Amino acid sequence: QFAPGLKTLADAVLIRSKILRAFEQAEAEEDPTRQRDLLTFVLVGAGSTGVELAGAIAVLVRKSLKSEFRRIDPASARIVLVDKSERVLPAFFKTLSSAARARLEQLGVEVRLNCSVDSIDEDGVVIAGKRISSRTVIWTAGTTPSPAAKWLNAESDTAGRVLVKSDLSVPGYPDIFVVGDTACCYQDGKPLPSVAHVAIQQGQYVGKLIEARLTNGLAPGRFSYFDKGNMAVIGKGFAVLQSGDFYISGASAWLTWAAVHLECLMRSSVRFSVFVQWLWTYLTGQRGSGLIIDQHGAQRPTAESDLPPGVKAA
Repeated sequence: QFAPGLKTLADAVLIRSKILRAFEQAEAEEDPTRQRDLLTFVLVGAGSTGVELAGAIAVLVRKSLKSEFRRIDPASARIVLVDKSERVLPAFFKTLSSAARARLEQLGVEVRLNCSVDSIDEDGVVIAGKRISSRTVIWTAGTTPSPAAKWLNAESDTAGRVLVKSDLSVPGYPDIFVVGDTACCYQDGKPLPSVAHVAIQQGQYVGKLIEARLTNGLAPGRFSYFDKGNMAVIGKGFAVLQSGDFYISGASAWLTWAAVHLECLMRSSVRFSVFVQWLWTYLTGQRGSGLIIDQHGAQRPTAESDLPPGVKAA
């Protein structure tokens, strides 16, 4: 409840409002200590979500909000990215991880690695025995997967994901399929990552398999994931891209990211509209309306069981 996660559109709206509200409260705050705490943002987890969000907040406070307040300087906000891993973006090549960290630090983000989170409460977070006072802590690390393995009484991996067969069915239950973050599927001796690309391809595969069974058609063979590559955007005009053994970083990767996402949109009119919005944001640094949704601060309840082992909600 003290560190909202980012899984859904509703979560994104909640976090956006929480960040904007922190600046509004800091503007009205007389106590310098409380003002500093309100302008401190801690992100726990340096995977793609944490890195992209840290970059987005850095651009927001140093560009979009720079002339919005009289009593505070948004650029003075402190952004801390924490992870127990030894590098950011651990799923990427080390070269890209280094480039990503350098970019984050260029944007003013504090990167703290090899640090575990001991506890989180309404006043901040305790990291490796040291407290960071903050009114905005955001959980961008992994969370406990669906308890489907317990429901099905099925074997699971150490993360709690259901171990599935090559056709994504549960061993002993050929008519039950598990896909996405809830499934642990091995390919080439390694478990597939819990990312959207894997979930999409698994869903498409299971759909075809079920259709073939219902129509007595030709069923597809074992599931095989095709890696289309990974991308992460870090602030304005910078990204890292990895596909197989190929990788790039910088503006060229950012342009590739933009082109790929525009191509994924279904209609030309939508592509043009999004392109114009992106161009406006890039040229002006403004991101449209600054409305704060959920003014009273209601948050989606987060059970302590949602947090990984070893982390507790204070």
